[in-house]
Amino acid sequence: MNYILRYCYRDCGMNFPLLVCLCMMSGCGGSDGLDRLHVKGTVTVNGALLKSGRISFLPMEGTSGPATGTVIENGRFEIPLVQGPLQGKHRVEIMAVRPTGQKIREGSGSENPDALVEEVEQFISPKYNQKSELTAELDESNAQSVEFNLKQPQ
Repeated sequence: MNYILRYCYRDCGMNFPLLVCLCMMSGCGGSDGLDRLHVKGTVTVNGALLKSGRISFLPMEGTSGPATGTVIENGRFEIPLVQGPLQGKHRVEIMAVRPTGQKIREGSGSENPDALVEEVEQFISPKYNQKSELTAELDESNAQSVEFNLKQPQ
């Protein structure tokens, strides 16, 4: 990088500051050019913060952009601007697993397929993930305070 800067300064002379400005304006910062939102919020299950899980935002018809998501820790999630969803309506999926108390074989594809590991199960209802009924209409006014209050059978 220093070589490039020396070369530009030596060979471009007074135009070097102009080149730096042009480079900055052309998107050298790594942006994908999409108008993303910084999103953060909370997830509760039966009134208690979800200990850990994963949340995904999938654009619905009329909303463009890629799907995005992040982890949920102690009921909170945050997706930084550079990875955030675009403004519009999104289908939301929330997943979380918990130990069943049983041990199972690790299985093929692992270093030790006969090793016993803790079995886990998806405990969030399919209506909040694979068959999600959750939606979020995201824009700059509400993207910083998104809340999902899930109701699960005890």
